[in-house]
Amino acid sequence: MIRSQSILLAVGLFAKQCVAQAAGWQAGQVNTTMCYWDSPRAGVIRDTLYIDGGMLWWLPGMSDGSYGDPVSDGNPLGLVYLLNFSTSFDTSVGQNLSSTAFTNISKAANGGAANNIGPQYYDGTMFANDYEWITYGGLLSKTDAFKDPAEDSVPAYQKYPQVQKQFSSGYTLGTTSTGTTRYVTNGAGVSIPSENLGFYMGGLRSPTSGPIYYQPSNSSVGANVLSETLIQVDMSTEGQETWTNRSLPTTVPGRANAELVWVPVSEKGVLVAVGGVIDPVFANINLTLNASDTANSKMQSPKFVSTVSVYDIAKQSWYEQDTTGSPGQLTQGCAVLASSQDGTSHNIYWYGGFDGINLGGNFSDDVWILSVPSFMWMKVYSGVASHGRAGHRCIKPYPDQMFVIGGYASYTGASPTCIAGNVIQIFNLSSSEWITSYNPKIWSNYTVPSMISAMIGGTGTGSATQTAPSPSGFANSSLTAVFASPYNSSKIVQWYPYTPSTTPDNNRTTILPSAVAKSGGTPSYLAPVLGVVLGLFFITLLVLAFLLWRRRRIFKQNGTGTQSEAGTLDNRRWVTNWLRATPVDAKAPTVTTDDTQSSPYEEDVSRAERVDIPEMAGKEVHEMMAVPDTSMPTELGAHDTGFVPLAAAGAAVKGRKGVTHSPSTGSHASHASQASSISRMSRTSAPRPGISPVHQLRADSPPLGASASADDTGTGRVASGVSVTSSSHLRGISDTSVSTEGGAYATPGEGLNLARRDLVASAPEGNTRPNVVSPLTPPLQEASDYLAASPTAPANTSNRKSQFSEKLDEVGGGK
Repeated sequence: MIRSQSILLAVGLFAKQCVAQAAGWQAGQVNTTMCYWDSPRAGVIRDTLYIDGGMLWWLPGMSDGSYGDPVSDGNPLGLVYLLNFSTSFDTSVGQNLSSTAFTNISKAANGGAANNIGPQYYDGTMFANDYEWITYGGLLSKTDAFKDPAEDSVPAYQKYPQVQKQFSSGYTLGTTSTGTTRYVTNGAGVSIPSENLGFYMGGLRSPTSGPIYYQPSNSSVGANVLSETLIQVDMSTEGQETWTNRSLPTTVPGRANAELVWVPVSEKGVLVAVGGVIDPVFANINLTLNASDTANSKMQSPKFVSTVSVYDIAKQSWYEQDTTGSPGQLTQGCAVLASSQDGTSHNIYWYGGFDGINLGGNFSDDVWILSVPSFMWMKVYSGVASHGRAGHRCIKPYPDQMFVIGGYASYTGASPTCIAGNVIQIFNLSSSEWITSYNPKIWSNYTVPSMISAMIGGTGTGSATQTAPSPSGFANSSLTAVFASPYNSSKIVQWYPYTPSTTPDNNRTTILPSAVAKSGGTPSYLAPVLGVVLGLFFITLLVLAFLLWRRRRIFKQNGTGTQSEAGTLDNRRWVTNWLRATPVDAKAPTVTTDDTQSSPYEEDVSRAERVDIPEMAGKEVHEMMAVPDTSMPTELGAHDTGFVPLAAAGAAVKGRKGVTHSPSTGSHASHASQASSISRMSRTSAPRPGISPVHQLRADSPPLGASASADDTGTGRVASGVSVTSSSHLRGISDTSVSTEGGAYATPGEGLNLARRDLVASAPEGNTRPNVVSPLTPPLQEASDYLAASPTAPANTSNRKSQFSEKLDEVGGGK
């Protein structure tokens, strides 16, 4: 099943503190050392060993030179420990490997506390290929701090991309397929990077196959029943791993803490299950066995060493094969494989463990080899009981070296004791000796130990003559073809030798896979940083140049040296669109004006600042039809909109300069100004093309051709039927509502914020009206169009209804 949506948990930032005890420091404590590490899970990605979970205990170092009792901090930060193969270290007594060999990363975001996404597990396994690792199974440390993960939850860490894509290393949360649960522990796990496969065989589960916990409160949530399954994970597609759950055949019993080893023969290789026990003492809450369970274990468990299970991956077939020279029942040991250089023998190294019955007895410190295909056991190293351990993990950084990581010692006292030597031990596979130091520059190809070559024939490089079990051969003849078929070794990627790291040993925050040469002069990061900065600067210049070009283009189109308040808005197009959208029977609402007659012509302005326009002599101007009509009004002409600006009338008269008009959105008086100007122009200007009379007149409109009277007081002409007071008021509204500086592109809709030259009507010589600047008077209320608001009346006058506003349509129709 394809993994469900991945959730990025953390970016995989390296913790900056030294690898040390995170909690539980005692009074007077000055340092701490790894004491023992019970049942972690471990995996290798290329050049780095990752260790997760397990119960890690620390030995406090006190200020007086003594040591306190071992303590476990429970890994509150959810740390995963790293050991890079490019780092040298020494395992001699007194060397604190927690500060010289290990670094760590946190499973919690930003190095915070462990949570329900990446909690602390005891035992289980870590599947790893060359790109990522996945943790599976194990006992969850029960806590009330957060909710347990789901039964199909499997955290993973993606280090490298399998395909070229946008990628960043970090943790993800995946899920297993239906029928594959994480509720299993103490099984045998193995990873096969060349096949992108991982397997987990047997182990323990609860009686209900439900949740299981470390140090359970009762047997129903404890792992005390043997599991009889083989779990397979296919890691070929990163982030889309597929899981398979297969039942073991009846000929292959379930067992606890066996070791599963991959042997490179046949199409995809074979798995060999070695060791393990039934009814282990650590499966019981009280860590004891009754007489019946003890007897049953002693009878059944040794068979897992004297007869091993073999699984052909390509054919998915199980076989049982007898061995010779069995070491007896063993569990919680570790195993690695070392093949001869010519592939004629494959030697499985087993180290440590115990019988699974007596936690207070002697733990094994022996090293045994099971050589296949001869299936013969041979002890190559005899250790001492005080140095023995169980619950540890083994990995192989080089062909001739084995690292033993963690483990715990025999329960010989009231409190746990630290494992002898150090938390890491190094065994030379070729010489069968323990060594105390690791240097990535010192290694060699594997050579078969002399006692093994003497048993199976051949030499240190291979050429084994014993290629089948003796004396009766394979238990199943199919195994003959399996072990005779070579594996395609080109699929195995070789990541060694490792370049020694130049990173300081203490307080490292990052372990590099290769040496980092020191160099002087210009820093290596300077070029890319400058490239980014200069690129951004260049882009900014391009944007600014485009904006300046666009601004100049707008000013050029406007025909003025200034920009309107609306920026790029074309007022002429705005007015046209407004006229199209205005209903023909629309009527301005009633407005109020003050009773005081005011004249805008009290300010004396020089004649050079005045602009005259001819009136529309002899042309009748009428209202638009009072009855709604869906057709285009004939008054608007035939040129698309048909609207002809007032400036066009002036342009028709030779020697006269047209005046642009900018209506203000905040005043009805602006409309009145237009009506007054049209009234005057209709009596003096030549007939204006493009404007035709309406087809129907209002009944209450004055008769066409009504004469206009002149105001001899010098205030100008007024429309017939309007009093002198009203006409003076009309002219005041007209002139105070028109801007003098906005030009043709003064923006309607922005209020009375602009000033321009007013319309100047033709008048007898010496009696022209001056230009005025409109006051910055905001509208009293928000209007739906620019005719819908009224100017603010003076505060010291009383308001009354304006005759002009009430009869605006009658005035417009009776000029």
